[in-house]
Amino acid sequence: MSSNPAPYSGTLAHESSLGAGIHYHYFAEAAARLTVSAGDSLFIEVFLDPSNAPRELMLQWFDGASWSHAAYWGENLIPWGSDGTASQRSMGPLPGTGQWVRLEVPASAVDLEGRSLSGMNFILYDGRATWDHAGKLGH
Repeated sequence: MSSNPAPYSGTLAHESSLGAGIHYHYFAEAAARLTVSAGDSLFIEVFLDPSNAPRELMLQWFDGASWSHAAYWGENLIPWGSDGTASQRSMGPLPGTGQWVRLEVPASAVDLEGRSLSGMNFILYDGRATWDHAGKLGH
């Protein structure tokens, strides 16, 4: 893949750098906050580069006080948090490559019910991904 795939939603998507080991990009202290209610799930649309698939991808959310809210797919190679807790919750294998896939995380699994989010971190171990529309799904 030589460039970003066409965006999944709207006109913008953001592609990670291509790197070995842990690499990431994030935003924090956003003025517009996302309030998460009981029963909500968080989601993001992601496209894994079929020529440079990561070994792990992780999402972290910032509630204004802590980044200790993370979910990951694939191998457990990013040593941030305690595996099996809200700070590092496995969501299963990596999604397929070369297509847009929606990843969903129950807010309760990462201790985010009733919190207001102002940041998000997009983390990979090896490889490259393109990230698109993210938000919450009410239940």
